[in-house]
Amino acid sequence: MFQANCTQRRVSFAIFAAAVFSILLALNSPAHGQSNEVCWKLKANDRFIIELNQTSKSNTTVDSRETSVESKTEIEMSWEVSKVDSKGNATIRQTITGINLLVNGFTRKKKGETGSPLLEVVVNTSNPAKTSKQGKQLLKQIQPLLNIPIDVVMSPTGEIDVKDSTEVAKLLNKLPNTQNLRQLFSPAGLKEMMGASSVILPQPLSIGQTWNQQSKTDTAMGAMEQTETYTYLRNRDGEQGQVAEFSVATELKPLDSTSDHQGSSLQGKLLSFDGSGTLLLDIENGYFSSSKLQNTISTEKPYREKMIKTTVSNEIEMNMRRQK
Repeated sequence: MFQANCTQRRVSFAIFAAAVFSILLALNSPAHGQSNEVCWKLKANDRFIIELNQTSKSNTTVDSRETSVESKTEIEMSWEVSKVDSKGNATIRQTITGINLLVNGFTRKKKGETGSPLLEVVVNTSNPAKTSKQGKQLLKQIQPLLNIPIDVVMSPTGEIDVKDSTEVAKLLNKLPNTQNLRQLFSPAGLKEMMGASSVILPQPLSIGQTWNQQSKTDTAMGAMEQTETYTYLRNRDGEQGQVAEFSVATELKPLDSTSDHQGSSLQGKLLSFDGSGTLLLDIENGYFSSSKLQNTISTEKPYREKMIKTTVSNEIEMNMRRQK
């Protein structure tokens, strides 16, 4: 149960945090929209398709018994810009149009052994007939939330304001066991994730420049300080013209420096974290066209007289394309 809950929380957070991290990037631009600026250049009636693909692998060890869970998640979203005001604030109607999920897990008594199957869950919203028996309940909870627009206002500096969706709230309240979904789709939940995951590019910005951004992240192990180090690497030729290439390296550590006793309580302990990736911005058309991110986190948590050790690795890829 511990592994299932922790893996679900990490995977869910990673998927949506990665989505926002990769596509809701903005910068403070004094002359918004000029063709040579490295910034968002959204226009009214712009439409985009965003595809997110994540693979995740989790290994949990208790004594000599190891449990492994592998998952693949595909999410498709649409963006429609309804208006952009004189200050560059864009009102975006975001809609999740499809979610496909594949989860496989197995246990083994000793490291290296094949082990026995633990679970297999398939959820396919585009072709429900492919959904497994174990995934049908999740499919029923997800389907009503598809194709419901959620309005987001994004400023040129990356400030985000998520508008209330009465329709989403009513649907969530009708569904059983949807506390995580309620939190995720609530304005507070979306704003928290978007605010923690977006980045404001400094101005002026030049190739070779490096800067940091820090944020607080609440985890099962307590409050963590997340530090992202960005570097503007270069401009290079892309499929649609010049693209700006950025790298990011992420560190995670306990927010309270006195928490050396982490792990001696039921809260658990962060053993290690490593995160990195690249992002590409289409300079002429003014949007982040793709990103590739990866991270690995290792934790341990006491359980009775034993210690549970877990390592989760994620690879997330985003592709964003403008519809003509």
